[in-house]
Amino acid sequence: MQYSPSVKIFFPEEINYPSLPDDLIEVADEDFQAAMTRPHLSSLDVVGGKMVIRAPGSAQLLAQAKAEQASKMTEACRAAMTGGFPSSALGGAHTYPSAATDQANLNACVIASLLSAAKADWRISFWCADPRGHWALINHTAKQIQQVHADWLTAHQGHQARNQQLQAEIAKAKTVEAVQAIAWD
Repeated sequence: MQYSPSVKIFFPEEINYPSLPDDLIEVADEDFQAAMTRPHLSSLDVVGGKMVIRAPGSAQLLAQAKAEQASKMTEACRAAMTGGFPSSALGGAHTYPSAATDQANLNACVIASLLSAAKADWRISFWCADPRGHWALINHTAKQIQQVHADWLTAHQGHQARNQQLQAEIAKAKTVEAVQAIAWD
């Protein structure tokens, strides 16, 4: 096996290439296997005509930890935003669903309530759970469904603000340990 440090590619000797880089070095099979199974973020280098595996530096590890933790916080935010929210629009605590379809349904109900505002007896059924966790379609007045929407918006914006705060903490963190200590909860 041969390796070119300029193009960072291995070239098997059994393949007849039309042209090859000028800086090829011979690589023993065990070194090639080590290169193929090297730790994440490590790199290959050539020192004294021999291929060596370089461990990732602290800056690389910190950048990787930040990217991974930022992704986790984004996913946690997404889960929180679609995991339901509380509202007392019906007079007592109820939980409402907030998956994408639920949000679209809620928006449609609010639009319908605004278009039907002149009708005092207007009602619409919307899915929610009582404090014991029993889910049912419950009639809501225009004012109630609009309050549910306001409560959803408050919860939604709260999750976005929390995500923004955590992303800023991740960006400012100076160590991998500090980054990994940042959590959604």
